[in-house]
Amino acid sequence: MLAADGSELAFATMPTASDCDRVFIWESLTHRVAQLGQKQRCKVKSLGVSGLGVTKGRAMWLTTSSGPTLSTVKLWTATTKRPTPRQLLTANVASGDEAPIIVGTASGGLLPYAQDTAVTVLRSDGKSFNWTATDHVVGLAARGGQVAVAQDGNRVTVLDSNGNVVSVDLYTSAVNAVALTSKGQLVQRGTTLELRRGADAHDYTMSATGVLDDADARWAVWSDGKFVHVIRLPDGAQVGVYPGTTAALSGSTLYVANGKTIAIRTIR
Repeated sequence: MLAADGSELAFATMPTASDCDRVFIWESLTHRVAQLGQKQRCKVKSLGVSGLGVTKGRAMWLTTSSGPTLSTVKLWTATTKRPTPRQLLTANVASGDEAPIIVGTASGGLLPYAQDTAVTVLRSDGKSFNWTATDHVVGLAARGGQVAVAQDGNRVTVLDSNGNVVSVDLYTSAVNAVALTSKGQLVQRGTTLELRRGADAHDYTMSATGVLDDADARWAVWSDGKFVHVIRLPDGAQVGVYPGTTAALSGSTLYVANGKTIAIRTIR
């Protein structure tokens, strides 16, 4: 699991017999790694870390523990200065069902998350604001002091840093994921990526297993479980394909996770 913003990369590894559910923040300028949480054994069966976000020294992530019929999902946050994780939310869900809490892409000191229709944006200083969507939230992304909220169906609402509505966009089919870039608002609709800026729209096609991982500045990255694909915005030209399972972008810096290795590349 990877997330990036500015000069920071957050990552999490799979739980082992001796270590469980920890997150690390790597600072590319100093090459130092901050460990969030103490090394510990899993007290219950862990399904690992998901929904990871990082910005300005603060990380947010989900952990899931599996039971016979119910799984427990917990939302955590910690900072490089206060590395002991603090629990924000907990929810139970039938094993195998969709996670009841989602964490969006964090950026610019804003870390959005949602439970059903309740959206919360946690700032890197620990303060937060709330907003209620009209339907179940399926995707979130922050960038440039704004937060995009994608709901069940075809609606994406953009909020400012105080929770005021900036814009509402309706798409021709259900939205699965959303990102904000310098070239416009990018959404995934099934196997289609659509970039929209005002009346200008561009569509790009992914594979049947494609998932939008991240987007920033003038690039977007999606993965299919085996390879990471980088496209240029707004023309959609593919500029790179790399072995890996997931990726994160910060400006023109691409981070690709492939097994135990994180590859760092500069996109040109």
